[in-house]
Amino acid sequence: MGLRQYRAMVRKDIVRELRTRETVVAMLLFVVLAMVVFHYAFTVPGGGDLSLLTGGMLWVVFVFGALLGLNRTFAHEKDEGCFDGLLLCPVDRVTIFLAKMTANLVFLGLIQVIAVPLFALFFATGRMATHLPAFLALVVLADLGIAALGTLLATIAMHTRARELLLPIVFLPLVIPLLIAAASGTSAVLSGTAGSGSVLGRLAFLLVYDGVFLVLAYGTYDVAIGE
Repeated sequence: MGLRQYRAMVRKDIVRELRTRETVVAMLLFVVLAMVVFHYAFTVPGGGDLSLLTGGMLWVVFVFGALLGLNRTFAHEKDEGCFDGLLLCPVDRVTIFLAKMTANLVFLGLIQVIAVPLFALFFATGRMATHLPAFLALVVLADLGIAALGTLLATIAMHTRARELLLPIVFLPLVIPLLIAAASGTSAVLSGTAGSGSVLGRLAFLLVYDGVFLVLAYGTYDVAIGE
């Protein structure tokens, strides 16, 4: 029963987005525009090595792009007056969290499918392909942390009047450790030092980070969504 409800809520969010194209298009336009701006702003004469900077560029763009989608997590339910109906459904509230988190993961993954090749074209050339498994592991774990933390905080901010302003204020300080780990790990991949153990340490940190916020969401979501 819980699995069927989870799948129905995920499908509802994805189908709604396919019809309106509000969230993914806004996220994608921001990410592509930011990539183009970084490409021209950080161009070094003579083709200098930017591998130590590009990991930070990539994840700053992803985090701010994700914020556009996280702000819309419960926007339709609140704006259309069906949020109370969602709470009255015979479904565990943690299932609601997992469904919303999955939808946010899907939207973030969709923009990365386009943004990462564009990033590789602008900055990374062939190095990313050399260490593709390490890079993909970083992306998966970092995306999971962004979605878990962002969905929990978006639920809390939903009950305030200035939710579009409150969410970035709370989200950005808490996501900084993830941002540092993902950016430094990506820079290690692009600089050719992925096999030195530095990436493994970042992956371990991201795994712990994800676990902390998933457990926190599991324990507090009944209160967060009901307040």
